Amino acid sequence: MTIAGYTRQAFEQKLPLLLTPTTPIRSPEFLLGRGRILEDIRRAFVQPGRHVFIHGDRGVGKTSLAQTAALEHHTAKSAPILLGCDNSSTFYSIMRSLSTRLRSGDPTATLFTRQAKGSAGWQGFVSAEFQKTIQHGAIPDFKSVDDAISVVGYLADQYADQPVVVIDEFERIHDPAERMLFADFIKQCGDQSVPLRLLFCGIGASLSDLLDAHHSCYRYLTAAPLERLALQPRLDIISKATQAFGLDVEMNTAYRIALISDGFPHYIHLITEKLLWQVFEDAEAVVTTMPWHYSEAVKKAVIDIEPHLKAIYEKASLKYKADYESVLWAVADDSQLKRRSTDIYNSYVRIMRNLGEEPLPRETFNQRMNSLKKVSHAGILKATRQGWYEFNEAVVRGYVRLRAEARGVQLGNDHPLDGRNPGTLGHMPETNIIRSRQ
Repeated sequence: MTIAGYTRQAFEQKLPLLLTPTTPIRSPEFLLGRGRILEDIRRAFVQPGRHVFIHGDRGVGKTSLAQTAALEHHTAKSAPILLGCDNSSTFYSIMRSLSTRLRSGDPTATLFTRQAKGSAGWQGFVSAEFQKTIQHGAIPDFKSVDDAISVVGYLADQYADQPVVVIDEFERIHDPAERMLFADFIKQCGDQSVPLRLLFCGIGASLSDLLDAHHSCYRYLTAAPLERLALQPRLDIISKATQAFGLDVEMNTAYRIALISDGFPHYIHLITEKLLWQVFEDAEAVVTTMPWHYSEAVKKAVIDIEPHLKAIYEKASLKYKADYESVLWAVADDSQLKRRSTDIYNSYVRIMRNLGEEPLPRETFNQRMNSLKKVSHAGILKATRQGWYEFNEAVVRGYVRLRAEARGVQLGNDHPLDGRNPGTLGHMPETNIIRSRQ
């Protein structure tokens, strides 16, 4: 075990403090590359009655951003409330869960605090029947948005000074009627000055993808679109973790991790975690990571990756024709998510020639591309307009790049920097090592 100064126990204790591939980040210190959007959320919450909706592709770090912001803005000793939607969730089930979390466990404490606050608390109306039900430790049944506003406002006033609530995976609320109830709730929270700050998260390219149209609720929302990480924050994550162990990172290793991660934080954390384990298990004393540490780390990461991504990839590529995999690699061989079929074919030809194999004729290649849009191939691709293709889920693109890397196929850039050509790593630092500050 060869990271100087670290026993196995010390290594295992420190590693999850630096890299979290399986849990959300909850501290701005480790939420690298998101400073601007955290500031946007701070400014949004300055205005009473304004809430935030974080949206973007699966895997870009929406939950980490939301939980970090929630912890920053929740001022009480109690924790912010974190709720998740599932396929059976409705507006009223979420409101009931929220009310349950807001309600004090001690009914007499709830009654006492309400009386002590008197007219200084929330000024919304709560029926005597609802108050009595709550004070006896139960949550009344909601039959309207007004019922939800009354109870949630009443309880939020007891829980904290403007408690922060995260409602995650909102895209799993499919019914437009249910989404409309949430839109009405958001509007009424503002109109009635409910002491609550809401952070929604959902997969979508825009806010309208998730909330649908509503005549006025958008006035009460700040949209926070979350993109994939830029190149520098990817490198920062790698160097922050390795430098904490006093290690230098071989330059090509750092850039390859940054590139194949495709800007998804999960991949960066996962591959860097595997890299550190490879260094720790090396029989020789290690000061600088070496290429074989990286190669083994990528192989380990492929094994550990989320099962549903692996299932999509293998359903798309493991066919009686063995050429689908290289077609997928070609689609992922550029920084652009949407690509023309002509450009994809040029990537494909280059990849096949680098492998020393004969590329498919263009007509056959086009047939493979069209097949990859079908359910029989997991619908891994979609055509956005005539002759243009992209992955159905952007996070799958990152997995495709990881699988290519594990097979020794280095795809082109995933970051559009001037002067960088596919297959090269232009604009690297002059030194061959990203050095530890130590």
